[in-house]
Amino acid sequence: MKEGTLGHWPMFMMLTLSVGLSSHVIVLPAVLDVSMRDAWMCGLLAFVVIVPWLAIFVYGPIKRTKQANLREWLRSRLSPAGAWLVVAPVLLFLLVTSFQSYVETTAWTSATFLPLTPEIVVQTVMMMLIASAALCGLRSIAFVSCMLLPVVVILGDFVMSANMPHKNYSVLLPMLEHGWGAPMHGMLYALSCAMEIFLVIFLQHYLKHPIKLWQIVTFSGFIMILMTGPTIGAITEFGPIEAEKLRYPAFSQWRLVSIGKYFEHVDFFAIFQWMSGAFIRVSLGLNLMMELIPVRGRKGRAWFVGILGVIYIVLANVLAKMMIQAEHVIRLVFIVDLVLIVLVTTTIWLLSFHGLPKGRSSDGSQQRQTGAGDDVHASNNL
Repeated sequence: MKEGTLGHWPMFMMLTLSVGLSSHVIVLPAVLDVSMRDAWMCGLLAFVVIVPWLAIFVYGPIKRTKQANLREWLRSRLSPAGAWLVVAPVLLFLLVTSFQSYVETTAWTSATFLPLTPEIVVQTVMMMLIASAALCGLRSIAFVSCMLLPVVVILGDFVMSANMPHKNYSVLLPMLEHGWGAPMHGMLYALSCAMEIFLVIFLQHYLKHPIKLWQIVTFSGFIMILMTGPTIGAITEFGPIEAEKLRYPAFSQWRLVSIGKYFEHVDFFAIFQWMSGAFIRVSLGLNLMMELIPVRGRKGRAWFVGILGVIYIVLANVLAKMMIQAEHVIRLVFIVDLVLIVLVTTTIWLLSFHGLPKGRSSDGSQQRQTGAGDDVHASNNL
């Protein structure tokens, strides 16, 4: 994809579906488990923390790098080994988050809607769709997001409004029943999701116009709303004790929807919501990995996606047959993601204060120094 060809709206819609799946669906069981009745406060607390972090560690480097391709920008300031030390944690983050979303989605599909279909079939079909999107490029992923997100938002508003008769907001009180420890613990998982906005740093060179701080902050606020909404819904509809036990709180709310006597069992709409987020999240992860390595040429990119897709399918099957507690693994993944994001953004922030080393161009190549002897030789030739 050519640089400077993507608008702000397509990029934000793409990131909304990607980050939204994590904050709206995957992280909710962990937040409800550790924060219980106060889980709805975690998103609000995370927003208070993340605003100054965005201003300093995300917008600061974006402003100082001036929409540069960050991989090339790192090469211009560091040795090849040094640049890889910065890029490697980002690759690990993309690998872990995309694989986690892929496993969660296929396991949920097999457990809820397609229990009689072999799980390998679900995994293979989904990976084929994801691989095709990743190979089409970032522009295609962004424009598909523009078509999917409005429908996802409308469906979310629908399930929220339809379940109003089932909600009891009094169960949100008393606040801080167990002190500040519980919501602060849950805030760590909320921060892990919200901080995925740092990917804007690696997408900035695709934008037509420079991004503004207020746009990043507004986007982070919308992500926090995506987390707070289903958290409040789960607590008020099922109660804090029962909500804590739910494996898929956001999906469970769809099963309560009923309008009149004849309009119910509309939880199949949840398939569209979840699949939209997973499709964009995993394909975006694969595409960014190819850009950061980088993988050149159609054949090379096809081999990369094909090999990684087979690895995902094999590992997903292995994990499906292992007796592991998914909740503990999810918690560990989010903490690892949080550490990686803080490490990478802090490193880039520190590097953004340093200019180009002498004798090196902006694309990372060595510049030839012209000496006095070269000037004399050039004048003699003239």
